[in-house]
Amino acid sequence: MKNKQKLFLTAFVSAVLLSTTSIYAKTEKYSFDVFLWGIKVGELIYSIKTSERDYDISGVLMSKGLARMVTKYKFQAESKGKLSNKLYIPTYYRGKSDTKRRKEEKSMVYHKMVPKVTSTKVPQSHWAKPKSQKGTVDPMTAIHLVMSDKDKKTICSQTFHLFDGARRIEIKLSKIKIQENSAKCQGEYIREDGYSDEEMQEGKVFPFTVNYIKKGELYSVESLEIKALRGRTKFTCLLYTSPSPRDATLSRMPSSA
Repeated sequence: MKNKQKLFLTAFVSAVLLSTTSIYAKTEKYSFDVFLWGIKVGELIYSIKTSERDYDISGVLMSKGLARMVTKYKFQAESKGKLSNKLYIPTYYRGKSDTKRRKEEKSMVYHKMVPKVTSTKVPQSHWAKPKSQKGTVDPMTAIHLVMSDKDKKTICSQTFHLFDGARRIEIKLSKIKIQENSAKCQGEYIREDGYSDEEMQEGKVFPFTVNYIKKGELYSVESLEIKALRGRTKFTCLLYTSPSPRDATLSRMPSSA
């Protein structure tokens, strides 16, 4: 009888482990150094688990190098969603930031692609209304959509809208220059809604460049450089790991709302 119980438990545990493995068939991890005017100021690390129908992203952006002597900053976030017809559709997002001077937590739960925002920060009158953000993606999903591998058909042909719970931004990648083993995309980060008049006067459109290296049939991000208000910021890829070959079939972006 004891042997039968042991066999049953062994079979049960094995079945659970196998089912868990099949839920997320692929895990990818990325690591980027962040530079401001050539000086390292931070590090972005994130991982994504994907299955045929779901995705789960978690990441952290933190101050590093000389920046830690001036200010310490840490931003952690996670995003979950569905994959439908090769499109990323977020269902849940949670972000937490800590600058030592100020802490903030925010979450978004999506119903029929419309986010409902919960935040520890008091809403401002100029913030974008969540009810008008149908079809937008959260910050973590947006990061992966830009940083993930692309094939020749999808590279530099992306437009989507990002909503962080207060502000709405349009991300556009269009102009492309392809060489034998590399590619370069020109894009725009466009402030659309949720900004004060003063912020809009400071700047509305911020150009950025994404540099890719060709690996097999796919193009992998080598660096991303954006001209922001505080200076030219650059993300440089340090590490990519995956237990299985890279797959470009899940690298398309959802259309705008």
